[in-house]
Amino acid sequence: MDTAGIRRPGRVSRGGKVEMVSVALAKESIADGDVVALVLDASTGATDHDAAIGGEADRAGRGIVIVANKWDLVKDRGADFSKHFDDETRRHMRFLDYAPILHISALTGERTPKILETIDKVAEARRKRVPTPALNKFVEAITAANPPVSPGRQHVRIMYAAQIGIAPASFVFFTNVATSFHFSYERFLINQLREHFGFVGSPIRIQVRRRKKTSPPRGARRK
Repeated sequence: MDTAGIRRPGRVSRGGKVEMVSVALAKESIADGDVVALVLDASTGATDHDAAIGGEADRAGRGIVIVANKWDLVKDRGADFSKHFDDETRRHMRFLDYAPILHISALTGERTPKILETIDKVAEARRKRVPTPALNKFVEAITAANPPVSPGRQHVRIMYAAQIGIAPASFVFFTNVATSFHFSYERFLINQLREHFGFVGSPIRIQVRRRKKTSPPRGARRK
C-alpha cells in the first residue's frame, strides 16, 4: 500500500505558473499512491488549491484522508470550532464528503497516530468486495423504499447489480429501461452503499446498463 502525502506548496511566488507546477507535481504523487493524505493548514482552512488537488485524487479513484495540521494553533477557539471547521471544509470540497477529517499537530504529535490507522482503514475499504447475494439483497431493500425516478411512461426497475471492480469499488446496475440515473439518485445509491458496506474514505463508481432481452433459441416457439 502506497500513500501519497499532499501539502500546499511553499510561498515562493504568487504567480500562476507556480500553482500549475504544484498541481502537476501533486498529480504525479497521486498517480503513485493508493491513499492520498491531503494536508490542510488548520489555521487558514481549505483553499482552492487544496480543492483542486482533492479533485484530482477523487477523479483518480484514490482513497482520501483529509488531515488538518497545526490544530494546536486553533484548539483554543472554543468547543464549537471543530464542527465549524469540518463543516466549512465539507462546503469547500463537497465532492470529498466521504473522506474522513483528522485534526492533528505535527509539532506536538497530537493525534498523529490516527493518520496511519485511518489510512489503513481506507486502503482496506477501497479493496473490499461485496458478495453478489448481499449486494442484491441490499438493492432490493433500498429500491423498494426509494425506487428510481421514471422519466417516461415505463417504470424504471433495477433488476440486479454486481460489483465489477475494486480500488475504487465499482458497481453496475442493470435496469429494465434506463441507461443512466438522475444525479441525485446516483448520489443516494453511493451514499447508501458506503453506509451499508463501509467504504470509508474511498470513491465509488456506478454504471447503469439496460438489461438486454435474451432472444429465444432458434426454432423455439415464441410465447
